[in-house]
Amino acid sequence: MKQTFRDRLRLLMKEDKPYTWARKIGIEKGLFQYYWQKGKIPTYDNLIKIQNFTGCSLDWLLTGKAVAVDQLESLPMVKELSPVYGEMNLRRIKSLEDVKSVYASRDIKDIELLEGILEKLGAGIRKRPVRKK
Repeated sequence: MKQTFRDRLRLLMKEDKPYTWARKIGIEKGLFQYYWQKGKIPTYDNLIKIQNFTGCSLDWLLTGKAVAVDQLESLPMVKELSPVYGEMNLRRIKSLEDVKSVYASRDIKDIELLEGILEKLGAGIRKRPVRKK
């Protein structure tokens, strides 16, 4: 099932009712109703209000696509402690933080173990056929 813009808004709202949430972020009820009920994409200014309030990336909000690993640290949404959206991004950033933590510990056995795992994973990735779009 393809996720819609409204589905992503619902994730961002968590337990709030739609119009209560819209009021919190500063979008007029009537305008939000147009987005919510008709599935229309908000104006740039209102997209920015949603982004500023929730910390999600505009790319995810508009498309639902996960963000590339090299862009994770620049995203506010992945630094939140308990968001219910962007799960793939959160798993990626946690993994990167775990790797950094192992290297920061300077325990050679942990580092060697991690490097062995990464080497095996890298070999597995290189063997996979490249999918053409």
